[in-house]
Amino acid sequence: MRPSLMPLAVALAAAIGPTPTVDAEMRPVRVAAVLPLEGRAALLLLEAPDSGVVLPLVIGLSEAGAIQEGRAGIVPPRPLTHDLLAKTVAALGAKVDRVDIDAFADSVFHAKVRLSQSGKVITVDARPSDSVALAVRTGAQIFAASRVLADQGVSRADLDRLRRDPHELERRLRGGPEGTRL
Repeated sequence: MRPSLMPLAVALAAAIGPTPTVDAEMRPVRVAAVLPLEGRAALLLLEAPDSGVVLPLVIGLSEAGAIQEGRAGIVPPRPLTHDLLAKTVAALGAKVDRVDIDAFADSVFHAKVRLSQSGKVITVDARPSDSVALAVRTGAQIFAASRVLADQGVSRADLDRLRRDPHELERRLRGGPEGTRL
């Protein structure tokens, strides 16, 4: 990089903020449940089958509905947003290979959608809720970084205890509309 551009690069990096920590070791997860919460949110539970660790994410109601409809195989008469995206990817000759929930930074989960097209791999940054809604429509596998599961996941027993006490669950949930930790 030319020396005259160095201050600009440093300023841009500072403006963008910290880079989320990314763990290269990914573990498969599955959608265990989508539960309504009070207000305009739902709780997406992703479970690592090998360990039983559950990754809870607070998501919007429309994304929750899209995930549920995709899991149930419901095909709307006209394509909704995630259906449109899945059809667009296919129409461009690409395939959704997998979704990686790869980081948790500043109280927000981060995800990547990995596509393949003619032998080329394309990775797109996305919200986990949109990524999962796309994955359930396309049959793509969902993965979570081991570090994210270790830091943000809860045991099935702890989750069951919290689900029996909605006030404790609500108290433990904090953050924005997506990316909340229990």
